[in-house]
Amino acid sequence: MVNPDDFRVPASDTKGHSARQWFRCIPTMARVLEQIIQSKQFPYRTKGDLLRHALHRHIGWLGSLEPMITVSGQVDTIIEVMRDEEMSNDFALVFTKMGERVSQHLQDGADREAIRLIMTVQSHVNKMPDGFWKDKYKKEMKKKYGNLLEKATKYKIGSIE
Repeated sequence: MVNPDDFRVPASDTKGHSARQWFRCIPTMARVLEQIIQSKQFPYRTKGDLLRHALHRHIGWLGSLEPMITVSGQVDTIIEVMRDEEMSNDFALVFTKMGERVSQHLQDGADREAIRLIMTVQSHVNKMPDGFWKDKYKKEMKKKYGNLLEKATKYKIGSIE
């Protein structure tokens, strides 16, 4: 089974360094890239995400064809550390922004809208692949919004898992 996290190749190293790359391709290829991003079938947010992943895989493939001296082990280590940092940053951002939106809805007296937002996010969390991050999201959802999730049955908004 393919792990969606394997698609994430960070744009910078542990020190925040990155190198911009430019190239041209045929228009059909550019359209296909756009279609892949828009389809949301793969966990790419931008063309850069897809192209970094493709380049990383291609470099590995080239290394398997002709043994060469590389620092691919070091690159893989950096990628894994940065991937974890990105996941951690995404986690913090989701709950910061969600907290702001839920608080605003509750201040406006829009409890149903706050619950709808929480239920929508919970639905996305439930679709995440099993593992550390899904468990962490579920635990945080229950900790921060457990009381509002219980109200969802009162308002008959979605289902609770």
